[in-house]
Order: sequence, then C-alpha cells, then structure tokens
Amino acid sequence: MSTSMIAFLIIMGFTLIIHGGMTYLVLKKKEYSFISGFYNRSKEEQQQLIENGYPQAIGKLLLYTFIILFVSVVLALIRVPYGFEIGLGLFLIVLLGGTVYVQKYELAHKRKKNYWISGIITVIVIVFVTVLVYFGFQENEIIIDDQHLKVTGVYGVEWPIEEISQVKLLNELPEVIVKTNGFAAFGRLKGSFRLEKPYGGGKLFVHNGYEPYLYVEKGDDYIILNRKNNNETQKLYDELLEKVKTR
Repeated sequence: MSTSMIAFLIIMGFTLIIHGGMTYLVLKKKEYSFISGFYNRSKEEQQQLIENGYPQAIGKLLLYTFIILFVSVVLALIRVPYGFEIGLGLFLIVLLGGTVYVQKYELAHKRKKNYWISGIITVIVIVFVTVLVYFGFQENEIIIDDQHLKVTGVYGVEWPIEEISQVKLLNELPEVIVKTNGFAAFGRLKGSFRLEKPYGGGKLFVHNGYEPYLYVEKGDDYIILNRKNNNETQKLYDELLEKVKTR
C-alpha cells in the first residue's frame, strides 16, 4: 500500500470515527447536547424542538452524510475512477441542502431567520467551491522565451532559463504523498505537492494519466507539467531543452 493511501486512510478513518460516533450519540442515544446551540436553549425550547422533531432530523442528516462519506472512502480504496470526488460532491450537497431543510422543524419564531442564515451559508459555500473548481480546471499557459519559463495562472511560477539545471521527460508521475497547497480532483493536480523520494516538495501542473510528464529542475525545486495531448508535452520539452542548451 502506498504512503499516500496510508495517509488517506488515517485521515478519513479518523473523520469517519468522529462523524459516526456523533451520529450514534445523537440518533441512538439522544445526546442532543452534541447539536450546535441545542445545549444553550432553555429547557422549554429544547422540549419544543424535540416535539417538533428537530434533533431527530439532525440525527438523520448525520446518518445520511456518514453513509455517503463511508461509501466515498470505499470507492477510493477500490480505486473507482473519480468515485471519491463524486462522493464528496454528493456529501456536500446533502449536508448543505439538509441543513436548510431541517429548519422546518425549528421554533416558529426562529424559523425564518434560520432559513436565511443557513441559505446564505449554503450559497457562499457553493460559490466558493464553484470558483475553486473553475480555477482548478483552468489550463495554465506555459510561456518559454530566451530568458524565462513562465507558468501563468493560479499557483503559477516564473523561472529564469539560466537557473534551470535539468529538463527531462518522465514516463509516469512519481507517487504523490500529500498535497500541501493546491488543487487535486478528477485527475487534475495543480499547486504544491510532496512526492516520493527523491523528489520531495515541488509544483505540479498535470493531468494525471496523460504521459509523458515534463520535469524541470531548478536547484532543490522542481516543476512537473504536461498536456493531455502528448505531442504538446513533447513540443514543450523540445523547446525548453533547446533554450537551456543555448543559454
């Protein structure tokens, strides 16, 4: 099992334990104090909320989201293409939509306000995720001239040609250990990542599974990039190699 998969299992295993434990306590043990804000309500309000079915609805929402998250992790383990990403998307939709829906069980005088609050939060999160995905999937322009190698866009870099120490093509992408600051979804890797030894930390601008990969090194730093069309990647390699040789 790869190091990245072990790290994934540890993180998601811990998340599932916490989520599953809270689901069990709220849904089965009726420990409603775990519901945000419930403990701070007056005894009368707590009782009214229980009669309305509010904490029970929260418990069901926790159960549904736990099941989706668990299935998503299983899909990742058996390496179903994009199974985990699709599962996370569904998890987010159910969580946000469910949070708005359960407000129907709120106290009548607080229901409208909570609908607005949960609705606004839902819109903000959806807009944020949409913007993140949009910029994550945007292709970075690669500019090579006599002086610089420039990768434009989000997480982009600009390196002087004279500082580039190595240029080569990789037939496969080294194992990704962890994402440190970047975007990773549906095979698109963009930003800062840590790879297996001896590579360490560097920047990726790749479509995973579309070999070859152009590896560019500058001192202890590196960039790995490619295009879906392997001829375009080869062309970038030839052009950059020519600039490095004639510097």
